[in-house]
Amino acid sequence: MKKNDKIVTYAYKHDGSFHRVWTNNTLLCHTKDYYIVGTDENVRVIETKNHYWFTKEPALNYFSKKRWFNIIIMFKEKDIVYYCNLATPILEEMGTLKYIDYDLDVKYYVNSKKIKILDKNEFNVNKFKYKYPEWIEERVLEELKILQSWMKNEIGPFSPQFREKWYKEMIQNRSINEPRNRK
Repeated sequence: MKKNDKIVTYAYKHDGSFHRVWTNNTLLCHTKDYYIVGTDENVRVIETKNHYWFTKEPALNYFSKKRWFNIIIMFKEKDIVYYCNLATPILEEMGTLKYIDYDLDVKYYVNSKKIKILDKNEFNVNKFKYKYPEWIEERVLEELKILQSWMKNEIGPFSPQFREKWYKEMIQNRSINEPRNRK
């Protein structure tokens, strides 16, 4: 995969079953440690059982190849909101990105610096339903602590410089790839 490629991102559950797919993203950066992917507003996200929805705002996606979380930076009208999934490190396969979602999520609101942990009940139910090995549960909870530390200390994707740099890159890429008006 190379810069500006259109890619699809898949999320699965622990047993390998389909969870959701983002159908149209743009690869902005690929390093030995992570991928940065841009998502425009109105991108279709397909869920299980033929349910789908559309993104409401542009977003940056940080997919780590090492950490057990991925980070979505949503550029809302009045705030920047991070939505973080506790999940396996990202894998590339045949031009797509894939990960296993472990249910536990975190929202971080930039303006208020508020951190909100989501879906604790879903994580607790699914660890029995999908029979998570003990090491998975321990790893997810360990990575949650690392993620919160990154938020509090503005590390990596949580730094203002990171957000600004990749937001500008995403907007510039959008204007390059939009069809030009023909006269």
